[in-house]
Amino acid sequence: MLNDEQILLKTSNLLENFDISGQKAQKLLREITEEELEVLQDVLDDLKGENLAFNDLFDGKMRKVIDFPTMDTQSQLGQFVQELEQGLGVTVDWEKGLVSGEKEWREHSLENDVAQIDHIMGQGPAVEKTKKKFQMKIGKYFAKLDNILKQYKESQMKVADNVYGDRKTSAAHTIGYSDNQIKDALSPEEQKRRNQILNQMELYFGGLGGHVSRYWSDYDKAQKGIHTTFPALGKYWQENAAYIKKEIKNLKNDKYSMIITRYPIDVLRMSDFNSWISCHSPPSREANYGSLYKCAVAEAMGHGALAYVVETDKLLEITDSETIEAAESKIQEGEIFGDEIRGSHIGLYHPKHHLSPISRVRLRQMRYYDTDEPKRWDEGTELAVPESRVYGSGIPGISERIRAWAKENQEKAIEKMPKRENDAEIINLDRFWIFGGSQEDTSGPLGRKTLLSRLTGVDEANLIGKVRQNTQTEDDIDVNLLGDAREVWIQEVDQIKDDWNNRYASTVVDGWVEDDGDGLYISAQWSVVLDWDYDEFIKLPNSYPASMHAAMQINSLYGDIFKEDMAFLNKTSYDGKEWLRWGCRVNISHPDVIAEEYFYDPDGLNEACSVIDTTIDDKRDAFRAALEEYFKQEGWMEGGEYIKLAYEIEDGPFESYEWDVRYDKEHPTESYEATAAVSHDFNAQKLELNPKVLFDILDSRDWRLAIRTALLDSAQKALGTEYHLDIENSKAVDSGEDIEYTLTFRITSDDPDERVKLFRELTTGEDSDMDDEDNIKAAFNNVMAQFINSRQPSYTQQNLDERLVGTWKQFIGR
Repeated sequence: MLNDEQILLKTSNLLENFDISGQKAQKLLREITEEELEVLQDVLDDLKGENLAFNDLFDGKMRKVIDFPTMDTQSQLGQFVQELEQGLGVTVDWEKGLVSGEKEWREHSLENDVAQIDHIMGQGPAVEKTKKKFQMKIGKYFAKLDNILKQYKESQMKVADNVYGDRKTSAAHTIGYSDNQIKDALSPEEQKRRNQILNQMELYFGGLGGHVSRYWSDYDKAQKGIHTTFPALGKYWQENAAYIKKEIKNLKNDKYSMIITRYPIDVLRMSDFNSWISCHSPPSREANYGSLYKCAVAEAMGHGALAYVVETDKLLEITDSETIEAAESKIQEGEIFGDEIRGSHIGLYHPKHHLSPISRVRLRQMRYYDTDEPKRWDEGTELAVPESRVYGSGIPGISERIRAWAKENQEKAIEKMPKRENDAEIINLDRFWIFGGSQEDTSGPLGRKTLLSRLTGVDEANLIGKVRQNTQTEDDIDVNLLGDAREVWIQEVDQIKDDWNNRYASTVVDGWVEDDGDGLYISAQWSVVLDWDYDEFIKLPNSYPASMHAAMQINSLYGDIFKEDMAFLNKTSYDGKEWLRWGCRVNISHPDVIAEEYFYDPDGLNEACSVIDTTIDDKRDAFRAALEEYFKQEGWMEGGEYIKLAYEIEDGPFESYEWDVRYDKEHPTESYEATAAVSHDFNAQKLELNPKVLFDILDSRDWRLAIRTALLDSAQKALGTEYHLDIENSKAVDSGEDIEYTLTFRITSDDPDERVKLFRELTTGEDSDMDDEDNIKAAFNNVMAQFINSRQPSYTQQNLDERLVGTWKQFIGR
């Protein structure tokens, strides 16, 4: 169990590395122990072929072996071919030196973008796709791509100039900009040209995919002799065309094969090899990552399959076979992969070698039904859907090969997928379910849709609804089947903590497994941590009692949801800046939080974390606002003077005799704006001015600045400040004989406290003289006299100090 100081340190580390918190550290795996397998052996032995997933797909067999022709990508030629065929996805006629392609996409235009958004929102039909072909010489193709990329970069940098100005970075062309940002930066003609460039990218690149970003980053770099810039690729082709045409046929080889297996032990051991990393390792492994071994067990219990890549020559030698078809017949029973931990007797026997997989891909079990809610889970039609993520060696083409096999051997099932009524093009995903383990490499409804689209070739726009998940098998697994129940729980609790600490914005959870002699249970605690830029504070409060009083401020609004005596307030540093941090332990026993203190399985803890996400973490902005109100009222943070002013205007004491002071009528802590207006009448005839000239004076910027200076002068001197107040409104109205001029000052909760004090001093005149009728009249008339004098020829202008002594009283009616 962590103490408060350790929790704070852990939270600090989490928040300081927030950018990378989603990148979980993964560790190498080791083999399953004999004991861990033994407790599962009886369950797995009872699983016969007909009880496992994909019996028809496997023709009743446990394992299938398929070829996996690969390309030598270590050579310069192999890299060049890989760039064209896989990176750019074009078809190449090497003999003729031609590339060709056919792409389908929704053309880029403002009208199409709007229409497609309407379609996604269910307010219109999908935008029809454009299908185009191209064919050209390889050299010309690279020149075309380079030209498109340069034009796109120019367009991007023009938008970046408008958005960021001098702050733009050299990589600003790789940023995604909003439609409004693009419209603000580009003329209609430039926008039209940009859309044309994007359409060309769709045709020749296949859109702004990851390979395009790679061409940016590698533009001046080499990779084993092959530059990934288009001019460099074109130059390589020009200099080596004859060699390439001669040697291209020797690139392909049969070095690897794939063993596709639904044998329970093979599935269970999906993360039981040293050649890759994953999150399904057994709980006994000190170096294991995560707590998803339970997921692997659920997959092994009849719901999943694996495609393992192996070296063909070793497979043939170990099975004493001439072909992979012959090898397939010899690997239908027992374990085939070696296990260093359990001993040399595990796996296929050979005096020199043991069979080890190099890479693997999961095949997930999905089923579709005739109704939205199945009557029986074991009915419906199975689909083996390959995951996208490959573990182990990243040999190009693994995902494509297993998807091609799965599609070819499930054509009938794919053809019969449930359609939406009255639209044979739309697949109804609401009748699909995914089974087995809960962990998904391509996760959630959107991820499942993507996997189905890649398998079937159906555009995601035509896959409507959600593939739901059935985790009953995993949920019902007896933890005793997984080995040490306490260790399993510890692993699951650690995984839950990591997941939620990465998801929470301002909350951190800690939990631990305890045993009271009668059984296991879980204790947990949550804390909220909020940071402010150090510069936002005028002065720093002491941690005690300010941290407790801050917690009380929140509790006064929401009930006792925080443990006030476990609050802290201190200074911290990260990202090269200093911050003020407040944190406090959550009172989880409060009925508005989760009303529990202990949890009796990891699922209970996970559910509690989800509740905390809503009841606490989602309210972080409200907590922050409440704390800022407290900090401001105490004078530690700018803005306290405005809250005090709003309270005084609403409830008193605030008394202004000559100023019309108003505020926005919000509660003082939520008020934003207050105004103070003062008026004065001018008589054009007495001033010997044409009324139009008088209006022009009162409407001028110089007049506004001059009268502001005159009105604020005594208040500024009284406070010793150089701040001014903003003018909200300045207007002159003909009221008959006179012209009434009104000036309105404005103050907001965003203004510095010193400005608010100036506003109060001006309107109440506690230490100055501007809440006085005569002084206000004198200020207006004095400034007007200066303006009139300045309009006279220079030889007739008088020293105002002398002239005003003699004439000022008649202006103010004394």
